[in-house]
Amino acid sequence: MPLFIYEDLVEKNVKIIASHTKRKIMAVVKSDAYGLSTKKMIPLLKKANIDFFVFETYSEYLKCQNLLRDKRVLILESTPISLMQNAPNNVAFSMNSIIDAIKVKDIQNKITIHLRVDTGMNRQGIRNVEELKKILTLFKTNENILVEGLYTHFSSDVFESKYYEKQLENFKKYQKIGHFSIVHANATKSLNKELVGNYVRVGMALYGYHQPYLSLQRSVSLIETPCSVFKVSKKDRIGYNQIRVGNEVVGVLPIGYNDVNLDGMTNIYQKGQKYALIGKSCMNHTHFLADDKINYLSWLSILPTNGIIIDSNDYNYNLNWYHILTSLKGMPKNYIRRRNYDIPKIFKYNGEKSFRTKFREGSNQTFSFRTIQNGWCNFFCETK
Repeated sequence: MPLFIYEDLVEKNVKIIASHTKRKIMAVVKSDAYGLSTKKMIPLLKKANIDFFVFETYSEYLKCQNLLRDKRVLILESTPISLMQNAPNNVAFSMNSIIDAIKVKDIQNKITIHLRVDTGMNRQGIRNVEELKKILTLFKTNENILVEGLYTHFSSDVFESKYYEKQLENFKKYQKIGHFSIVHANATKSLNKELVGNYVRVGMALYGYHQPYLSLQRSVSLIETPCSVFKVSKKDRIGYNQIRVGNEVVGVLPIGYNDVNLDGMTNIYQKGQKYALIGKSCMNHTHFLADDKINYLSWLSILPTNGIIIDSNDYNYNLNWYHILTSLKGMPKNYIRRRNYDIPKIFKYNGEKSFRTKFREGSNQTFSFRTIQNGWCNFFCETK
């Protein structure tokens, strides 16, 4: 099951976000970069001129410490003081409550702090303005504590605005309490709204998801060939739920919920044509409604990139791409860079029916292709 992460599209998304927001970007790489691998994504994002990285926990950061010695880092979760005392100077820590502040008020080594305020999500953060004032007063007595940043987390979806505006006004009240050199509040789903601060804190949008108002490029592609294609009659029933589909062609993919979370997904694609999924995925298989064009050699796109022509409505922005991408963490990945945006493709090659490798002049790509029948081939590319 070829799973591709297109590095050039991630870089393009960084440029689009920077151009749209006119702000510096904090790249959120928690949960192993949403399952796409911090070891691969951090060097790529550094190449795209991102110099501030965000992790959920200090233990996540330690796994990537060697990649980030010359970059800024923010830890979102409350961190034990014993770890703060031995942290490098490029790491900043969140204060998520007045309890956190009391624990570090007498720290003997220099640390950098970002204050998280709860403006309406009611999950984590300093609860009110008076609490923030008390924390700032506590920290004034210790010259080792540098209060650098202020931030919040907006709970609204990309299409919601009323509650977002309420949270935004609450955040502006916190901003007036002190001077903060770094302020970050807008994340992926609020990049299309009124922006506040001098940084944006972005995770999923880097990979092209959950922000339809920006022309982002979906950078993850999962394709597969059917393991079974057959005709059924009106009497036949499909899968565990015994679904009737009538006199149709049915295909089966060798992919199930053990491989990727397909909850809410209704279609897969081939050459711009939609094929409806049938019922729920099994552990290792998924049924779909095929036709006479589909055979055992047909490459079907399960997670389409922008190169697959589909309706914007059909893309279904209600899909939870956080769940989908993190479910891919155990799947082998191919990190590639390409100039053309419609791979895999079919082309005519007049040669023997065997595996060959060719180099394209003036390109950084190697094309590997295999003749299937009558001189027609399919191929994939990888960076040299």
